[in-house]
Amino acid sequence: MTMRLLNDATSPFGRKVMVAALERGLKLREEFVNVAEAGELDARNPLRQIPTLLTEAGDAVYDSSVILGFLDTLHGGEPLMPHDPAWRVPTRIALADGLIETTLQRAMELRRPEELRSAAVIARLEGRIGRALIAIDRIRAELVLDPLRADTITVACALDYVDFRYGRSWRDEFPNLSTWQDVIATRPSMRMTVPTRTAPVPAPS
Repeated sequence: MTMRLLNDATSPFGRKVMVAALERGLKLREEFVNVAEAGELDARNPLRQIPTLLTEAGDAVYDSSVILGFLDTLHGGEPLMPHDPAWRVPTRIALADGLIETTLQRAMELRRPEELRSAAVIARLEGRIGRALIAIDRIRAELVLDPLRADTITVACALDYVDFRYGRSWRDEFPNLSTWQDVIATRPSMRMTVPTRTAPVPAPS
């Protein structure tokens, strides 16, 4: 039985799992679910959150970084999450995850009726996004591209999510980071998982 990933097209957290699986040649069948509706996801993950990985043994694994750690037990290649005595790799993952979460919070605030939106909240979130981009730009050279590790994958998915939910104006302020993102975006694993896709990644044969 092939592992299943309950996900949707726009989740950057689910995307980083799919990219990791593709990069390490793991068979993982992606299935889109609607988190607004009750269904299988409730039984597998009481938080009703994606991504949720269903293992061949029928166990549910979540959240995205926990899933990446699990995937590392299934392949013999370079680890997605290498041993790091200084904890730099997991810290970079946390930074990129925080950028994703903040970008999502901003988008959700903007979806509120205009009379209920908070300009102060939006400004605070945009300030956090700006600081995260500065920090990521500073560590750009530490993000290994061959093979991709979990920190590199998470940063790439986070930057694409900023493009998708916030806009591309950051690219003018961080041209080197923009170029870095454009390079990694050409990888098949990234092209196959863009948030604008309308169907899951094709199931492995």
